[in-house]
Amino acid sequence: MSIQWDLIKAEAASYLQKLIQIDTTNPPGNELEATRYLAELARKNGLHAEIQETAEGRANLLISYQQPVTRAMGAPDNSSLILLSHLDVVGADAEDWEHGPFSGAIVEDVLWGRGTIDTKQLTIMELMALILLKRENRTFAKDILLVATADEESGSTYGLLELLKTHGELFRNKHVISEGGGFPILVNDIPHYLCETGQKGICQITFHVANSQSTPYYVDNRPMHAAARLVQRITQFRWEAEPPKTTVYLLDQLLQSCRLEEAISAPIAEKLRLLQPYVSPFMANVLRAMTENTMAPTIWKGGRLARQPQGEAVICVDCRLLPGVTREMVEEKLAQLVEDLPVSWQIESFSQGYETEFESPLFELFDQRVRAQIENSKVVPFIATGSSDGRHLLPYRSRVFGFSPMLPDVTFEKVLPLVHGVNERIPLDSLLFGIRILYESIGQYMTRGE
Repeated sequence: MSIQWDLIKAEAASYLQKLIQIDTTNPPGNELEATRYLAELARKNGLHAEIQETAEGRANLLISYQQPVTRAMGAPDNSSLILLSHLDVVGADAEDWEHGPFSGAIVEDVLWGRGTIDTKQLTIMELMALILLKRENRTFAKDILLVATADEESGSTYGLLELLKTHGELFRNKHVISEGGGFPILVNDIPHYLCETGQKGICQITFHVANSQSTPYYVDNRPMHAAARLVQRITQFRWEAEPPKTTVYLLDQLLQSCRLEEAISAPIAEKLRLLQPYVSPFMANVLRAMTENTMAPTIWKGGRLARQPQGEAVICVDCRLLPGVTREMVEEKLAQLVEDLPVSWQIESFSQGYETEFESPLFELFDQRVRAQIENSKVVPFIATGSSDGRHLLPYRSRVFGFSPMLPDVTFEKVLPLVHGVNERIPLDSLLFGIRILYESIGQYMTRGE
């Protein structure tokens, strides 16, 4: 069957437009309405759909390609590929937008609205890929399962975590296509399509600097000098660590594109230095962040006006940790950091990072299909500094690939400010491009029987 891609573009645009118009701002979420719309759409196109309600107005959606969802979920070995996205979005103030965040306005072939990048566009890309395969009457040895979750933006309590309680084994050792990548970076005019194959861990820490006249850091019964000393240590903190295999591979690919192959054997710091002339200052910082553990103060409260208990100072710190760093390792570093200071600390939250083995048939297919469409391009893995539902799959040894591919002009640097920002939007040609790449990649992957 010859696919009329111009018609698919219009069809997909209408689906995404309707999905954007369903306000799923979290809180409160309201994903149930979105799941009902998508479930009906899936069933009309010969797919099987089931809604898992997790709280009032909250729900996950499960769509299977070949057999009823209950059967597809009943035996983990029945499916070999999972397509993952989320339906909730962060809030948006309409006064700040050129076109309403829930209008789904299409202006000059660009669709505007909250969720067009994070990640309702991925939901439609994945769903359209299944619809196209179904229209061709393709059958596979194993099933494909699409999972669109609730509550990802607020910790996934009413979303993926609820699903994992009963169907966690479904994800064990599976390939998962999720969010977080697909946006190119241009290095030496070569589009390098980022495929997220891991995430840095996130650790939130609160330091309490006690009020005591017995320490030389205090003046007039205030702990501000001790707090200043602590902040100085945090900002100067360096945690030497082995860079992830993914990051080393990414840097080497960029060096090759810049014809700097002789630097592949150089230390990481030298690789980063040599790449600086070829990337923006923003990308230079992003690449450096992929190579190290970082610790940054985000809130500092203290002094008489702050009215902290007994005059203490409170410092909140955000840590982004390389894959493999455990909570115990963080605790050891914190003990060293506050040594000889009147400071106590507590870890408010900890989510360990992960790294997927990127060398796989699915990753190879992404690369092949993108190269076939975009001359001189390549797909490269990267470790994201943000977080998504993929982190919850670490115990199940899932191989998670974040990939919702866009055209070369929708670069990583252009997209990042739109995520949780104002005027979020997607060119419809990029929506179609992503659908086509996923449709081709999924079809070939399932035919291989991997």
